[in-house]
Amino acid sequence: MEALLEALTLYAEENLIFPLVQAYTPQIRGARIRADRLKEELRILAPEAEERLEKLETELGSIHFCREQAFLLAGVSIGLELGRL
Repeated sequence: MEALLEALTLYAEENLIFPLVQAYTPQIRGARIRADRLKEELRILAPEAEERLEKLETELGSIHFCREQAFLLAGVSIGLELGRL
């Protein structure tokens, strides 16, 4: 199952995700710019918080990754169920 998941993830990254993400590039870029500005404002307000900001960004990235994996697995499950019909 792990090899199947890896193969499907690679296929999705190469053939599905890129075109979909491109459609949202302006929103993603805008959100990244706003997030960077907010981080800089927080660093100015509390320079000692920089390490915590980096940890926060890492944890938010982990959440995002787990959600992406869950969506991929849900899609695989739906596909397998449809294949059985």
